Amino acid sequence: MSKFFCIHGNFQTPSAWKPLAENLKARNVNLDVIPVNLENYSFDGFDRWVDGFCNSVETQSSHEKSFLLGYSLGGRLALHACLSRPDLWDAAIVVGADPGLESEEDKRLQLERDRNWARRLTSEPLEKLADEWDKQPVFCGLKNQAPRNPGEMDASKLSRQFEVFSKGLQQNLVPKLAELKSPPVLFLSGEKDQKYQKIGQELAKSSPIVKAQVVADAGHRVPWENPETFVQVLIDFAFG
Repeated sequence: MSKFFCIHGNFQTPSAWKPLAENLKARNVNLDVIPVNLENYSFDGFDRWVDGFCNSVETQSSHEKSFLLGYSLGGRLALHACLSRPDLWDAAIVVGADPGLESEEDKRLQLERDRNWARRLTSEPLEKLADEWDKQPVFCGLKNQAPRNPGEMDASKLSRQFEVFSKGLQQNLVPKLAELKSPPVLFLSGEKDQKYQKIGQELAKSSPIVKAQVVADAGHRVPWENPETFVQVLIDFAFG
């Protein structure tokens, strides 16, 4: 059975992918959804995390097809994994993920914002911060539809994620992706998410392995805002 390793975003846990697994099961699709727990691998930076993750996937694959699916932060980690071990993946789907900031000033400002979130997560109520997170413009004014159980979330570990995986500490991956020959990458964005539509289109122009696609009736959280279309896109991409 082909495996889909699914990496979630900030203020999410692996259970965010439960609706996807249920949808595929209802359609009798032969894909094994494997939600990735970020905490299972080193929080010493992008490279260390990706090395641990890819080594784990290699031991689980048993010569089966291995696909990557990453949303937002998870999409950024998925792009790193494609660059680190392109031989390991048959294909990848990236949803609303930034391949990297160009200017040092943008990186500095982003790191400052992420460190502020990290500090607040150690001192303010988690549910209050999650609500504030959902009201950011990037979510297009849409209510969060992804499963979120505060009881599954550890504020201290979430704080660490903001520190370690900040876009302010991330390399701009666009030049490296432009040189990559495999695996094929599908970059998805919602029709209401114009910021990431533009990012996807520009990445597709610069990289021969990237194809950009816009999903109707969705904002930033495509897998949960239009699950039926998203699942069909995933199936077509995996078996096309």
